[in-house]
Amino acid sequence: MRSHPAPAKFALITLAALFAAALASAITIRGASGNGQDSNAPNWLLLGRSKAIPLAANGKKAVATREIVCLNQDDENALSNPTVSLSGSCDSGVYMYLFQFQSTSANVGVAIGKLSGFDPTNVNNFGVMICDSPTNTIEMCTNDPTGTHIPSITTVAAKTSVTFTVPNAFPTYPAGTAQQGQGLTFFVITRQSSPLPISLPSVGIR
Repeated sequence: MRSHPAPAKFALITLAALFAAALASAITIRGASGNGQDSNAPNWLLLGRSKAIPLAANGKKAVATREIVCLNQDDENALSNPTVSLSGSCDSGVYMYLFQFQSTSANVGVAIGKLSGFDPTNVNNFGVMICDSPTNTIEMCTNDPTGTHIPSITTVAAKTSVTFTVPNAFPTYPAGTAQQGQGLTFFVITRQSSPLPISLPSVGIR
């Protein structure tokens, strides 16, 4: 006699498929103006842009630059009554990591890993950062003020990682200010249970 899978098993498979589909979604676009302004940069710019680092994998090449922002504008060192032991952190433990890329390769996958306190089910926690306002000229961002030249990037997010896949030729953008940089800029938001130690993400390409 042939056995048949129980309805509950079908339900579990369906839920798993829906969950996976929910995590593979189109890109979220966020404006730098939502993170702070030049006038209060000490409150939100935790770590300024790094030097560009070369990345290579599977015959593809790219260069990446990093930056860290306190999303809640609570850089401990800028608070009126800071906790000395938390110096160098975002007081709330909420961090926004920025990664700016330039590449001449096609079909590049950008992999951000080792994330702590990351919620992959909230699509507002990862996406592309654009330069959308003259009031914030010192944060790294993609110089596409309206977001109309962002390609159809897809994302796949998991508990500790998110991958952005850029189809076809990697896009190019004009340079912004020296601080805004030049290139396609991704953001990832994490919420650590404690401000320190900071769990720095890994970055690579595929």
